[in-house]
Amino acid sequence: MNYLPDGEHRRQLIAALRASRLGVEELWLRYFALGGEVERMEIEAYLNGLLPLSRLQHDLIAHAINERLDEIAPPRAPYAADLSDRDDDGDPGESRGAGTDSDR
Repeated sequence: MNYLPDGEHRRQLIAALRASRLGVEELWLRYFALGGEVERMEIEAYLNGLLPLSRLQHDLIAHAINERLDEIAPPRAPYAADLSDRDDDGDPGESRGAGTDSDR
């Protein structure tokens, strides 16, 4: 069964593609490396809403975009549980107020 995203689904796909900063050529290379079966022109037509593709091919396109988004994602803020019990000097956390009201 062929699939052609419309409305909100299409808007989300195109927004993700823009955020990934991938051109059609680079997207196609990544998609093809994942096992995609259609040519670059068909991907371009699909992205422009002119040609439906199978759901599998759509998902491979989405996966290629999402992999790129993972690559360029900004660093995330660590949670306290992710931080070690050492201060910047490598010494136990006395300088961070361990055992005082600053932990509350």
